[in-house]
Amino acid sequence: MKKILFIHHTAGRGGASNSLVKLINYLDKTKYDAEVLLLKNSEIEDKLVENGIKYSIAGSVFYRKYYRFFAHSEAGYVRWYRVFRFFRLGTSWILSRYFFSKKELARHEFDIVHLNSSSLTDWLAPAKKRGETVIHIREPFRKGRLDLLRFFFRRTIKKYADQVIAISKDNARRINLPGKTKIIYNYSEIPAVVPSESSYSSKKVLYLGGSDTSKGFFVLVKALDYLDEDVKVYFGGKYVNDKHDNLIQYLKFILSNGKKRNSAIIKITNYVNAKIIGHTHDTGDFLEEVCCLVSPFKVPHFSRPVIEAHLHRKPAIGSDVEGMDEIIKHNENGLIVPKNNPEALAAAINELTADIEKAKRFGEEGYKIAVQKFTPRNIKQIEHIYSRLCQNQEADVINNFDDINRFLK
Repeated sequence: MKKILFIHHTAGRGGASNSLVKLINYLDKTKYDAEVLLLKNSEIEDKLVENGIKYSIAGSVFYRKYYRFFAHSEAGYVRWYRVFRFFRLGTSWILSRYFFSKKELARHEFDIVHLNSSSLTDWLAPAKKRGETVIHIREPFRKGRLDLLRFFFRRTIKKYADQVIAISKDNARRINLPGKTKIIYNYSEIPAVVPSESSYSSKKVLYLGGSDTSKGFFVLVKALDYLDEDVKVYFGGKYVNDKHDNLIQYLKFILSNGKKRNSAIIKITNYVNAKIIGHTHDTGDFLEEVCCLVSPFKVPHFSRPVIEAHLHRKPAIGSDVEGMDEIIKHNENGLIVPKNNPEALAAAINELTADIEKAKRFGEEGYKIAVQKFTPRNIKQIEHIYSRLCQNQEADVINNFDDINRFLK
């Protein structure tokens, strides 16, 4: 029985945590003993308990309270003028890399450490000293030409990761480590229920990005003004009015578009044909009810909700960011519109909600592709990686033992 230690970084729900739970659920329990190390008290704890998945929370106050992971994706990189944030993230990375991660890893027995995000590069070197290392590239790595951070993080991955798993071709191209990288798409269950014919004429659409700027939240809010009057939008995800009680909080409020976000949430609340549904574990229920899903990202991102929509036989509308055409084929299983263009987004929504036959045809085509690409076979590919890494580990032990014997002779 090989022990896999999964390390998860965020406190909230999202595609990474959802994919992690699905991966562990479908691992062969006769071969692999999985445990999750949460770096913060997390909303996914209930999900882990519900699925009978062993987990622990970082013992150090550093991780639970002060740690900030250093993302370097298109959506999460640190802009040059945010000096304080850069210093804070850099300090956090160094402390984790050289001190706190070693203490946390010492509390666990494992054969393989599986890092659930490319943001966890600080854990690679310490984990490599104790076992085999896998890093999951779930975010599109930034492609800046004169980008020292990209060079540094990529070099760290190249040096210490035994295996890189990318969830899309675009993500693999960005990390550009072909010798170490395997493209394995996320897996999602095939729904048992086929959506009703009437759902394609429901005039309802679903968005699951929360108030995240990079996921096109503000674009969709602006698009409300151009939608047909009978079209209704469900807003899923996290929506919280930002507050500020002191100068530092006020500065964060301004820099994070807090005022704009609060105004947008108020607009949705007062808009007759918009409804905030918040975080929900019943995404499938809404996908069975709506005509289509909208995923209007402003930056490259591989959208898990699009996969889920297609498995529910529903079309998706996405923006023309890099990598979106991997899952949405324009005029085949959905529509792709120019990014940051609310008029074009509204026109696409109006088009699909007005054409029942097209919505159904796109949905069926999306389903055909999805059941071929996002299947349990993807979990088996990850198991093959684990098996190979464990064999390499055993071979290293044997070689080291032989070296010792030769030395003693």
